[in-house]
Amino acid sequence: MMNTPETIAYLTIQGLATGSLYGMIALGVVMIYKTNDVLNFAHGNMGLFSTFLIYIMMTKYTAPISAHLYDWARCIDILGGLDANTFSITAFTLIAVFTALFAFFFGVILEVIFLRPAREPSHLGLIVITIGLWRILDGAIIGLFGTEVYAMPPPLSGFKAFKLGVIPVDQLDLIILSITGCIIVVLYLFFRFTRLGIAMRATFQNREAAGLMGIGTRTIFAVTWGISSVLAATAGILTATKLNLDNTVILFPFLKAFSAAVLGGLGSLPGVIIGGWMLGVTENLFGSYVSMGYKTPFAFIVIIVVLIIRPEGLLSRRIKRGV
Repeated sequence: MMNTPETIAYLTIQGLATGSLYGMIALGVVMIYKTNDVLNFAHGNMGLFSTFLIYIMMTKYTAPISAHLYDWARCIDILGGLDANTFSITAFTLIAVFTALFAFFFGVILEVIFLRPAREPSHLGLIVITIGLWRILDGAIIGLFGTEVYAMPPPLSGFKAFKLGVIPVDQLDLIILSITGCIIVVLYLFFRFTRLGIAMRATFQNREAAGLMGIGTRTIFAVTWGISSVLAATAGILTATKLNLDNTVILFPFLKAFSAAVLGGLGSLPGVIIGGWMLGVTENLFGSYVSMGYKTPFAFIVIIVVLIIRPEGLLSRRIKRGV
């Protein structure tokens, strides 16, 4: 591959987009870790289940919903210059909103059913519960949707490349970066200015103290699982759009998201996004200029080296525990 500034910029943007997907998944992992003190191994499959849901709804219900919207608009005489594509996009938006709501309540239900009944579980016990949940969801996905490979339908397909000045850019990469930016801004405003967000921050810092101050930590646990499920679903949908949809598409992004979370620091929400970007750019440049076959191993080698030097991650502070 040519070593030109334009090529390096193109590969960097690609890496940032891929790293954004890692960071989105990692953000949900870290939110659950900071509230429940558990690494959720089922996190990827939670998002994958919602991804299959939006695929089924888009392939079966986009056209009927679009037709009903057209009939409704014709009845009240507001068609004007609207075309059929406008109603298709509107139908997709409704389906996307429904999928986000499903993902949120799906995460809440999983926390209530599988995590909450555990009585004073150990860290290992909680991890085993999430591993069991991972295998349950994996079996459910295969049983319901099979192991075939699916291509995401429009408007989650058909993206083209274009030039931003002299830099070639994939349209999907810009969409991923834009969505990531929106998520960062929304989460910042949510945690900074809403009562629920402030209560979640307090719970992240110290669950026991938050409970003593009257914060309903059980509600916070459930909401955190719901939000993390939405993040996983968003990353799953974009990953399936970038690649293709099957029962294993989220596996490697999920493992790399874990790595990005550790790289950035499990104690830092901004750190996991930055860790995801660093991981995405590093592996993309290495794969393009050195070897695609060693792209994934090289990314993990970098993480191992960083953790040997700085075990708490790049952007997390080391906490000394006293007895």
